[in-house]
Amino acid sequence: MDRFRSNISIFQSTSLSVFDARIIICSFLAFCAVGLYQRLRSYASSSLPYPPGPKGIPILGNALQVPLKTPWIKFTEWAAVYGDMFYLRILGRDVIVLNSSKVAYDLLHKRSAIYSDRPGMALTRDFGGWDFSIVIDPYGDHFHLKRKFMNQSLNPSATRRIYPMMADNAKLFMQGLLREPTQFQTLNRMYAGANILMLTYGHQETDHELVGWLPYFVWGSRFSDLMKRMKAATYQASAVPYNAIKQKFLNGTSLPCMATTLLEDNTKPNGIVEHEFAILGSLASTYIAGADTTVATLDTFAIAMIYYPEVQREAQRLIDELLHGERLPTFDDREDLPYVEAIFQEVLRWKPIVPGGVPHRSTEDDVYQGMFIPKGTMVIFNVSAMMTNSRDFPNPSEFNPGRFLYTDEGRYTLRADIAKPEDIAFGFGRRICPGRHFADAWVWLGMINMLALFEISPEIGLDGKPILPDLEYEEGLVSHPKPFKYSLKPRPATAVLLSS
Repeated sequence: MDRFRSNISIFQSTSLSVFDARIIICSFLAFCAVGLYQRLRSYASSSLPYPPGPKGIPILGNALQVPLKTPWIKFTEWAAVYGDMFYLRILGRDVIVLNSSKVAYDLLHKRSAIYSDRPGMALTRDFGGWDFSIVIDPYGDHFHLKRKFMNQSLNPSATRRIYPMMADNAKLFMQGLLREPTQFQTLNRMYAGANILMLTYGHQETDHELVGWLPYFVWGSRFSDLMKRMKAATYQASAVPYNAIKQKFLNGTSLPCMATTLLEDNTKPNGIVEHEFAILGSLASTYIAGADTTVATLDTFAIAMIYYPEVQREAQRLIDELLHGERLPTFDDREDLPYVEAIFQEVLRWKPIVPGGVPHRSTEDDVYQGMFIPKGTMVIFNVSAMMTNSRDFPNPSEFNPGRFLYTDEGRYTLRADIAKPEDIAFGFGRRICPGRHFADAWVWLGMINMLALFEISPEIGLDGKPILPDLEYEEGLVSHPKPFKYSLKPRPATAVLLSS
C-alpha cells in the first residue's frame, strides 16, 4: 500500500509537471503569435522598409547584442555600418537609434507632435519612486502642466533675474576652494545644490549637509538595493523639501522662490493647493536634474583643464587682458570672451554626461527618408555618436575649443557654420531640458571663475609622474567622472579678489 501511495504521489507530481509544461508551451506560443501579429500588422500598414539594422534572432530580436553597460558605444559602432538611423527589435519592441543631430532634429523637433512621448518606465516610476518626475512623464496633460510650471521660473528672462544670486554662490564656491583646495568635487556638489535649492525652495544654507541631498549616489548598487535606495533618495529630494517649503509658506516665513510662486498661484482661500503633485514634481525635477548635470559638467571641465593645460593658459591670458586682475568676472563679460565660450561648448561635446540620451516614443506611424517607423517605437538619440561624429567634429577624442573659432592674430570669433553641442546636449523638441538656461549660466560662471582665480593641474605622484584622472565615467542616467586627484593653486590676485 505504501508503495502504491508512493507511485500515486509520483504520478500526481508528474501530472502537475506535465500540466505546467503545457501552460508554459501555450504561453510561449501565444507570445509568439502576438509578436507575429504585431509584426505583420506593422508591415501591413506600410510597404516601405524599416530602417537598416543588425540581424536579430527570433523572439529576443537584438536583445542579446545590446550590452547592459554603455550601450551607446555599441550603437556608435553600428552607426558606422548602418548609418544615421538604424532599427532594432528588442523583446518585441521596435527601437530606432538616431546617430546624427540632423536626423534627431528632423524627427524630435520638426515632428515633435508625434515624437514627444516616453516609453513606459514602470520600474523607475513605481519601484524607484520617480512617479513625480517630468523626465519620465508620458506626453499629456500632466507633462504640459509641469512644463508650464518650470518654464515660469526657468525661461531666459527669469534666469537673468537670478544672476546676482548665482554670482554670490559662485564667489562662495571659489572662497571654499581657496580654503579647501583639495575638496573641488565636494564643493562643486555643494554649491550646485545650494544654487538649485535657493532657486526652487528658497533654501539658503550651503553647509556640507547639502551633499547628502543629491540623489545620484544610488547608481551601482545591487538591483534590489538600488530600488530601495533610489526610492529613499528620491523621497528625500522631492517630498522632504516640498513639505518644508509648504509649511514655511503657510506660516508666512518663506523666501521668494519657484515654490512660493507656484503655491501663491495655486492655493485656494481655504488653504487647499491645486495641482499639488504637479508642483512637487516640477520642483523636484528642477532640483534633481539641475544639480546632477551641472556637477558632472564642471567636473568634466576640471578634467579637461588637467589634460590640456595649454587651453587653460590661453583662456587665462584672454581673461587677464579683459579683467587685469582687478575684479571678478560677470555675465556681462561673456560676449567678450569667445574662447571661454568655445571651451564651454567643447566641455559639453568632449565627454557628454547623458551619452545615451533619454528615449522618446512615437505615437503615430511615420515615414522618414523612405523608411517606415511604426507607432509605439522607442526612439533613442545617441548623444555620444553625435558628439564624436568626425564629419562635424574632426579628431573627436581631442579636446579642442579651436574647432568652434575663427582665429586672427590671436583674436577669436565664434564660428556660426558648425554644430553647437549645447543644441544636442539639452535634448530636442518638446522634451528639451527646461532648465537649460539656468544650467548654461551656472556652468559658464563656474568655469570662468575657476579660470580667473585658480590653476588646476595633475597631482604629482611619489614617483615624480603626473596622476591623470580616469576618463572612464561612472554609469547612470547622468554619467559622472570618478573621483580624481589634482593640484589647485590660487593665481596672484585671487586672495584679494575673494576677500572683498
